[in-house]
Amino acid sequence: MTKKNNESVGKVTKEQKEDRKNIALSKENSKEDAEVLKDQNYQKLVSLMKSIRCMPGSNSKIDMYRQVADKFTEFSGYCDADEYSEDCRRLAKKTEEEIKKSIYENAHNRKKNAKQTLDYKIAADEFREISGYLDSDDMILECEQLTQSAETRKSRKKLAGYGAAVLLILAFLVGINTSHAKYYLANTFMYTHSYKMAINLYTKLGPYKDCDNRLIESQYQNGLIAESDGNYENARYAYAAAGDYKDSEERKVNMEKLLVKNSGVGKFVTIGNCKWEVLDIRNDQVLLLKKTALREMAYNDNAVDVTWESSSIRKWLNSDFLNETFSELEQKNMVVSDVINNDNEVYGTDGGNDTKDYVFLLSIEEADKYKSLFPVFKNNGWLRSPGYNQGSAAFISVSGNIMDYGYAATAENEFTVRPAYWFNLK
Repeated sequence: MTKKNNESVGKVTKEQKEDRKNIALSKENSKEDAEVLKDQNYQKLVSLMKSIRCMPGSNSKIDMYRQVADKFTEFSGYCDADEYSEDCRRLAKKTEEEIKKSIYENAHNRKKNAKQTLDYKIAADEFREISGYLDSDDMILECEQLTQSAETRKSRKKLAGYGAAVLLILAFLVGINTSHAKYYLANTFMYTHSYKMAINLYTKLGPYKDCDNRLIESQYQNGLIAESDGNYENARYAYAAAGDYKDSEERKVNMEKLLVKNSGVGKFVTIGNCKWEVLDIRNDQVLLLKKTALREMAYNDNAVDVTWESSSIRKWLNSDFLNETFSELEQKNMVVSDVINNDNEVYGTDGGNDTKDYVFLLSIEEADKYKSLFPVFKNNGWLRSPGYNQGSAAFISVSGNIMDYGYAATAENEFTVRPAYWFNLK
């Protein structure tokens, strides 16, 4: 009897087998449900990522990309989750850069086109939003200085206006025709910061007493005012007129940089003793071409085989012309360019070795690239590329056509020179 009971204890009943089967099926179904739910949540996340792209650039868009990236991290190893997570972080960074760029451009345009003090203040606030981006911190300081200068200028102009009126009446009563009266009137104009009127009188007085020194100082002060007004062209002219007074030369060069920086392709700027046209802008460098041609001269002094490297015109441009046109500080902002001297493509004439030059003539290829920007040519102008043979050089005709056949390099009276160079904005 005891043995029978023991045997029945070890037996699994039909009901127990059914229960175990149901439990196994339930676990399997739960696992399948979890997989379905996981896939549904994953697909929702993918759809959300795609929908974010349609949003306009904003901080909310950046935050959403980052949150979705974190969510994809939770799915690490599943489908393309790791790749999508990386994409979201990259898109967040890209959106952030686009927002900063947009704010920077708006602030820069507001500063450039400012018509009242408030514009400078708003621009400064916009630059503060992106502090650390490009030169935003420098722009903040510049906007603050311009704001202060504008407010000071208002007060100064008001005072100067009253003072000038009184002085003119006094001058009329005392007798303005005497050098003595003009001298003291000019001094008073200088004292009241009416520098333009002081400059006019000092110029007329010439070497009278210390007028020459006072004229230079007035030019310098007039430059400071023009600079604070954002009138960089007038400031450059005033600093140039002040010669070596204080830091006039350094300030003049800074004005030239700002003039070029604020110009665009096809615009004209003054650097050194000449006006130049902006042909190209690449990062922090600008290609400039002289607005008006120099005198007629030969490409090479002697009737021998010649390349740009050995030409007398290259030697002259990078010595006499360079030193007569640009100051030492201006030359420091000129790029020593890698000048490529290709062979003449049509006639196969050897272009010679590549060179390193401050100043150069355009090649056939460069002339063709920028010819739509060239001003009207009154004379034929040399190019640095060789012509049909080694004793000739290509040129641009008065009609603006590029003549790759060229002309004898020793021709002195038919061809002018229009130099070019790269200018560094840093």
